[in-house]
Amino acid sequence: MARIEYKWDDAKFNSYEGANPENLYSALPDTYKTAGKPTLVFLTSDLADDAQYMKNIEGTTLMDENVQIGAGMFNQLKMNGNKVKDTNPFWKILGGKSLPRMVVVDHSGAKVGAVEAQDISPSKVFGLMKRAASKVYKTDLEAIVKESKTILTEIDQIEAKRAALATKKASSTTQKESEWAKEEAALNEQMKAVEARDLALKKKWNEDKKVTKA
Repeated sequence: MARIEYKWDDAKFNSYEGANPENLYSALPDTYKTAGKPTLVFLTSDLADDAQYMKNIEGTTLMDENVQIGAGMFNQLKMNGNKVKDTNPFWKILGGKSLPRMVVVDHSGAKVGAVEAQDISPSKVFGLMKRAASKVYKTDLEAIVKESKTILTEIDQIEAKRAALATKKASSTTQKESEWAKEEAALNEQMKAVEARDLALKKKWNEDKKVTKA
């Protein structure tokens, strides 16, 4: 699962001109509206008192396979929660009592739910993600995660074989270039096939929606 990386957006809010406090996307670039995806919002904290909570989220919740894989079907937005005050037009969506905070917003920009500080856990975050995803995707988020795990496991296995081949080549006292080249070519073909399946599935999931736009 080391191949999975979050792609956090730190988009600047247009918080006042035409702001609709019920719709987070009214303050974000049009890409959020046209993507037709739910959004995972991570409100961070840089306060010393919240440091342990931040470590727990970054080291546990965000490293959870279900959350990591599922986040690929979401817009991913990160912002400094200490700068989001109760005077913010979107406090109803983003606000809370404690930081850090994870907020899930559906494809229309409406809040699905939030968990914060010591209450944040992989199961709670993924539960909110499932609720948001169910409004958009015809395929259940758990099914998407399960299929993705299968593909990622295959990719990991191929990469492990590549690493073993590199070690074998480096430690060998005899030259077997033809044999090694054949083995490497076979692994490359396997990787192409798995990656093609991965792209095809992602395309299917993203196109097979209950809604086409917010």
